[in-house]
Amino acid sequence: MIDTVFNVTGRIIMRLVNTTQTNSGKATLARLRQSIGKNLAQTVEVWPEVFAELPEAFLSRTGEPTREEKAIFTSLQFYALHQQGKSESVNFPDSKDNIGQSLKSLRSKDDSKAIDRRFNAMIASSTFEELSNHLRHLIKLLKKGNAKISYAQLADDLFWYQNGSEDRVKLRWGQSYYSNIKKEK
Repeated sequence: MIDTVFNVTGRIIMRLVNTTQTNSGKATLARLRQSIGKNLAQTVEVWPEVFAELPEAFLSRTGEPTREEKAIFTSLQFYALHQQGKSESVNFPDSKDNIGQSLKSLRSKDDSKAIDRRFNAMIASSTFEELSNHLRHLIKLLKKGNAKISYAQLADDLFWYQNGSEDRVKLRWGQSYYSNIKKEK
């Protein structure tokens, strides 16, 4: 299997899913949640979970986190945040659905304006850090429901967002979020 951000994140998430109900798994998720908002260099306690699975090509040689590291690390943090307090996995494995599709579940006919404002603020983000901050708040809202996210796809999107494809990523998220087309199963 080729080492892509999608594949590597998927492997890490599946390992985490398989240990969610164990004490060590719960501790790992807690450490990932506690690392939110910190630079990767300041989160030594989660390095074993993150770096053990990363191929050498993804690792920084300069001391600055690579785009792959930032995308995977951020996605794992959001997974840990979303999974908190839930026994069933919030990950949507092997799905190519993007975060817009998952956030669409927050829209209700009565109160879509507040969620739309939050979504639009996220989409209007001009930096990776700003996007991550808005996304974190939206994932906290998703915790209240039963929505699942493809965290591997999220990591892949976050990687491409940092690689000059932010407009493409934002457009795909917006199309998924606002479209009324029902997916055929």
